[in-house]
Amino acid sequence: MHCTQTYTCCSDFLLIFNLHDFLAVPTTQILMPALSPTMEEGTIVKWMKKEGDLVSAGDVLCEIETDKATISMDSDEEGILAKIIVPDGSKNVKINQLIALMVDEGVDYTKVEVPLDTGET
Repeated sequence: MHCTQTYTCCSDFLLIFNLHDFLAVPTTQILMPALSPTMEEGTIVKWMKKEGDLVSAGDVLCEIETDKATISMDSDEEGILAKIIVPDGSKNVKINQLIALMVDEGVDYTKVEVPLDTGET
């Protein structure tokens, strides 16, 4: 849903803005990490947390298979896992690709919208 407001201020100035920019839920992006020096992509084996789960720093978010091993990905952030963008079993996930979104505790995680650019090529 796109909602645009247009305001005329003075006779020569027109202000147009997208209300979505002001109403969007603030998120923390979780990116596919480089878990080894040679890693270019990996597989999300399994998410250990599900959407809506409370996450503390140090909690295991998911298991990632690299070219050498399967490694647990720990969270550096606290909050709610709002949206899993790359599901279990997804292969060839590039490093720095957006894999999930988190929000602060108390924020309605169901209102989170996935950005158009997730870094997937």
